[in-house]
Amino acid sequence: MTRLPALDGLRAVAALLVVLTHAAFLTGAVATWGFAGRLMGRGDFGVGLFFALSGFLLHRRLLHDRREGTDDVRAYFMRRAARVLPAYWVALAAVCVVAQPPVRTVVAQALAVQTYVPDTQIDAFSQSWSIPTELAFYLVLPLVVVGLDRVRRRHPAWPVPLLLGSGLVLLLVVAMLPSDGLESLIFVERWLPARWADFAVGMALAEVVEHPEARGAARIRSVASDTTGCLLVGGAAYTLATTSLAGSLTLEPETGPQTTVRLLLNAVVAFALLAPLTAGRGGVWAAVLSTGPVRWVGTVSFGLFLWHLPVLTGLYDVSGIPLFGGGLLPLLAVGLPISLALAWLSLRLVELPAMRWAARRSPLPRVTHRG
Repeated sequence: MTRLPALDGLRAVAALLVVLTHAAFLTGAVATWGFAGRLMGRGDFGVGLFFALSGFLLHRRLLHDRREGTDDVRAYFMRRAARVLPAYWVALAAVCVVAQPPVRTVVAQALAVQTYVPDTQIDAFSQSWSIPTELAFYLVLPLVVVGLDRVRRRHPAWPVPLLLGSGLVLLLVVAMLPSDGLESLIFVERWLPARWADFAVGMALAEVVEHPEARGAARIRSVASDTTGCLLVGGAAYTLATTSLAGSLTLEPETGPQTTVRLLLNAVVAFALLAPLTAGRGGVWAAVLSTGPVRWVGTVSFGLFLWHLPVLTGLYDVSGIPLFGGGLLPLLAVGLPISLALAWLSLRLVELPAMRWAARRSPLPRVTHRG
């Protein structure tokens, strides 16, 4: 499947945001660097951006395959498992050797159910919460594609409103949860229903690209064609997310409405960054993201996502500096190159071989992106 180069670059943006927010949290920069610290503290929005990219790419792939009569659910699941699980298990094994968590935690993490089982988080691998959410999306996506296809036959204009509307409805449900419910339900804001808006943004853009004749698609394309306007809206939403309206930037409890505001703003940012690259022309934004170094970071972004926190945590422990004791720039100067090197090794030794193995058993029909 021909790639949109700028989407590799957008993966780099997502991964670097996640790296930055963890480095800022470990060093205390979130609380001590003022406005810049708050901006870094909201780098967790990179996860929502990854979700939106998955929504766009996978939904579009399945839309195409279903239209061409080449859809194969078994092959789809095989490719998805090969893309994520081997690299995840290798990183998890390395973390477990060093951290030596309880067996219960190791089993939950290996089965990728840690988001649903209490007290199974590994501090040096806490970003792994997103793996169960991503896998849950993989499981439900084929059903959603079939359902939307049936809706489209009778009501061609409905898929995009249904996708975006479903995200808003589920966010409203999160807003109605009591504050103590957000803790007792084991980080419910990390489950697929609460994060559905991020995926739905990408899926809606895939609908616009694959069905440009649908009513409403022209309007979204018009919005997406204004790259500057999209980036300004995305920047404003990101900045608003650093205020108390979107809850704490650290580990303090937050209310249901605050969680909803944060997740909604994350979806807005994801749309603003992704729409010009998919349903619009992209302009300078696409050109910057398509440059070689940025694309390279995007190519190794999954490995960077998996390895950066163990590396940063390990370096901080070795330094002897107490937690939240500063040192953001030295930590990044040493930790980021090491993380990128491990990410490259993950790509070459684990991810690509696993994907090639799956590709030999489930070859894809060729399709060209029309961004």
